[in-house]
Amino acid sequence: MNHPIKVHLYGSEKNGWALDTDLALTKKSLELLSDKVVLTDLEQAEVLHSVWEEPIFGLDQSILAGKRIVCHVCNNFMRLHENSAMIRAGDTVGMWVTMAQEAQQDLQSLSYSSTFIPYSVDTKVFHPGNPTEQGRDERRKQYGIPESAFLISNFMRDSFGHDLHQPKDQKGGELLLEIAVALKARKIPVHFLLAGPRRHWIRSKLREQGIPFTFAGKEIEQDDLKCNIADAEVISSLYRLSDLHLVTSRWEGGPRSVLEAAATRTPILCTPVGIAPDILEPDSLYDAFDQAVERIEQHACDRVLDKTLDKQYQRIQERHTPEKNAPLFERLYNDLEKVKPYTVTKKWVDVPAPVPSFKERITLRLQRMVGSASAVKALRISLWHEFHKPPYGGGNQFMLALQRAMEMQGVETSVNKLSRSVDVHICNSCWFDHKKFQKKAASFPVRMIHRIDGPVTLYRGEGRDEDELIFDLNRQFASATVFQSAYSFKESYALGFKAVSPVVIHNSVNETIFHPQGRVPFAEGRKIRLVSSAWSDNPRKGGSFLKWLDTHLDWDRFEYTFIGRVQEEFQHIRHIQAVPSDELANYLRQHDIYLAVSLHEPCSNALLEALACGLPALYRDDGGNPELVSFGGLPFTDEQDALEKLDRLARNINSFQRLIWTRSIADIAARYIDLARRIRDWEQVV
Repeated sequence: MNHPIKVHLYGSEKNGWALDTDLALTKKSLELLSDKVVLTDLEQAEVLHSVWEEPIFGLDQSILAGKRIVCHVCNNFMRLHENSAMIRAGDTVGMWVTMAQEAQQDLQSLSYSSTFIPYSVDTKVFHPGNPTEQGRDERRKQYGIPESAFLISNFMRDSFGHDLHQPKDQKGGELLLEIAVALKARKIPVHFLLAGPRRHWIRSKLREQGIPFTFAGKEIEQDDLKCNIADAEVISSLYRLSDLHLVTSRWEGGPRSVLEAAATRTPILCTPVGIAPDILEPDSLYDAFDQAVERIEQHACDRVLDKTLDKQYQRIQERHTPEKNAPLFERLYNDLEKVKPYTVTKKWVDVPAPVPSFKERITLRLQRMVGSASAVKALRISLWHEFHKPPYGGGNQFMLALQRAMEMQGVETSVNKLSRSVDVHICNSCWFDHKKFQKKAASFPVRMIHRIDGPVTLYRGEGRDEDELIFDLNRQFASATVFQSAYSFKESYALGFKAVSPVVIHNSVNETIFHPQGRVPFAEGRKIRLVSSAWSDNPRKGGSFLKWLDTHLDWDRFEYTFIGRVQEEFQHIRHIQAVPSDELANYLRQHDIYLAVSLHEPCSNALLEALACGLPALYRDDGGNPELVSFGGLPFTDEQDALEKLDRLARNINSFQRLIWTRSIADIAARYIDLARRIRDWEQVV
């Protein structure tokens, strides 16, 4: 293109949060390319350039036709696939802009078209300070912060907008609280500095624990979105007041706190999410609750994180400003011919309106995931699976739980039924009567959600033929594909299997059976009770590792029970044969720590059952396990690492237990329902 390219910059939430900042900084970069790019309205634009993906999918397709669509990856890319709207992503976005190396690696592994342009920060606002600024001690005094306090700041919202008394899963408010409680127990004079809207949950919890804090805002019971989004200059000054900035996110695209803390030369400690490993020194990263506590104590005593500041500040100046990004955007627009223009291939209905307000967006999402009674009752879903009476494998357990949960949300379900009256079929991998399905599906069109785990080739060590069958069914019939984990999604693609319209929905369990009520609490002085469970005796379920543990565990400190099928015989580990679900749940609640030792496990129902019963997990750092456990346990890589991590867990059982986070079967069923309603309502364009 020889003329200036007409670009519509899109995606503002108009509330001053991170996406608005991303849009404003992208605009600064593009304005430096005035000979290359001209910003215009959507109708005249040749390019739709959005800083996030969701509002694109609500636009009128006739407006998008012929335009090239460029979209930023504004969150962890695999987590974005938990939104059913992403079934449109492959057909809609022509070029993804990744802003963290983690995202770039994910997109490259899935062969999405992408270019790397890192997050930027306004260094004129976020800076280390200037000589005219009021003294730090004086400003602390104005906020009521004691002179002797070790000040830890955190500016990320912790509460859900639709329920201000529940912690937002992504932001890890429970981890922040657990760290605070542990620091108080160690008699470190911590004082927390909070800012931003929707801090209701953490404020109430800190008060309950008697942990001092200052909130730089106006405390109100209602949603404070409009009154507590602080000015960037104010936030910058708050960083400079802090001894340490703490980030506790489970996943992120950013977080912007990493950029802002590094730019203001504020010591920071962050989980290894999003851009954090790109900018921060290893000492500024932590992987678990106990490691964070140790590092904060070290910094409070000896200022050990001060040594990280120079390199982190330098990285910001070299890579993360609008000026540094301008040439990267120029390269993108120089190669714009490589971005395929959007073509209308399907007609989509029942999709959110363009760029709704945040409140409207939350309402729409809840309506889609729960639905009005009349809308959900109109939905008919047939579940295809070889159902067995428990005890049986994890897939069978999940499909039983899913059917029950969907019916509780008003969906009319049937089993292995194919008729014109069924709106959507949920077919489990190839573990259903696919010959019957294929024969009847030849008579009329069907809509299928294809639920896939695996790859079978990896978790069984054989089974390429089964994987070929699964993806042949997928190509023939799937309207959308549900991978049970990001691991399954990526590994399937790595083996050459490309699924139709993929999303990620994890499994969950029947919470009337698997729950922590009645769990035997850990008591000092008795042996620590370990437990594992498995239906299959496949060697990749970890039998040889259990055999090794049988001869290497400290049996004066531990006792161990294995429930299920296994080929090995043990001297110390107690072996109980497979039992029905209610008995298994009772056994789990009598133990302290769950060991997940399988190889290449895509989304272990056994692990989810243990977590739901309140057991922190020592898990093999492999397969989908890290996605399920999060802060509620520790990963291991080999035998010696397992013993070291088990010791860490054993010393902090109650803390790790409080950090267990699982999704309810009601939430998982709502995600399937949301997806089913979307694909029910699309029409192929002839």
